[in-house]
Amino acid sequence: MSVTKKQIADFLGISRTSVSLALNNSLSGSISQETRERILQAAKELGYKATTPRPRLCLLIINTEIDDQRYISRFDVITRAADRMQCELLLKYIPNSPDSIAQLMHFLQTTDLSGVIVRGPYTTEVIQALEQAAVSYLLQSFEEYTPAPSNYLRQIIHDHAALSYAATKRLIELGHRQIALFLGSMDLSVHIVTLRGYRQALMDHDITLDMGLVQASKEEDGYELCRRLRVYEMPYTAILCCNTIVQFAALQWHKDNSIAVPEQVSLLGFGTTSLTTASEPVLSIVRQDSDFMIQATMKQIEGLLTEDKASTIYVNKAEFIGTGTLQSPFLHRNPLTE
Repeated sequence: MSVTKKQIADFLGISRTSVSLALNNSLSGSISQETRERILQAAKELGYKATTPRPRLCLLIINTEIDDQRYISRFDVITRAADRMQCELLLKYIPNSPDSIAQLMHFLQTTDLSGVIVRGPYTTEVIQALEQAAVSYLLQSFEEYTPAPSNYLRQIIHDHAALSYAATKRLIELGHRQIALFLGSMDLSVHIVTLRGYRQALMDHDITLDMGLVQASKEEDGYELCRRLRVYEMPYTAILCCNTIVQFAALQWHKDNSIAVPEQVSLLGFGTTSLTTASEPVLSIVRQDSDFMIQATMKQIEGLLTEDKASTIYVNKAEFIGTGTLQSPFLHRNPLTE
């Protein structure tokens, strides 16, 4: 049985990242020449045989289907960033099951990794497993995680409050003042921070918040949310949707009720899915700037590999794509405001 980098690290009492850097001939200054020589000598004595010339990262997907349309763009960013950093990327799915933490701990203890990128709703138990495995890890979330100080933790915070603020501001700049907000389950932090950014944008532009225009659905059913506004007789000229799945359903409701988009109602959604270009008209979207996202991810991956000091990067730069479902409310008569 071949010797792993983890076994070398345990033998020397050092981190697996240091072993990976030495065995992959990294010129990083994070390990001394003396440590490098100790690692190479131990590898020779233990009979280590290199199996891959590139650092190995794991994309740890927690209770989130990898083909979920809402997250595909984020997976793509991670894949592209890892490729640019010349890393091998493994995928590991951890379901929400009673033995999921045991599965994770076994995987971390038996797999030679330089770092782990976490996607999905992680728990304290997940963090503890990563810390116990002494492997560097990158968390991506909508709010900063503030545990006890750790040498292994890095973070990318998707500042959805800032993104929501920018999206609401864009609608206001077009002339909209009656802007509905469609959200998913309020148990999820992304929807809470989206509401926070929306509310702040209205406040900064002297628009009174009407909570009747804010509708949430655990099923993320945009069609039903439109129907609610009709029943509640809530006037609106634009809808900001939590994702393009909700946005697409909202578009269908307006078509079924002979309300023209964007001539009578504007729709703006977060993120990117295949529905964006499959609809007619093409959906207008706002998302975190993809180039900025890749640069931030590359920087944090580099930190995983070189054991730099733990750091947090906030991604808050908005990118607007398409105008197919956006228009000023002054150009056409809107029956929903009368």
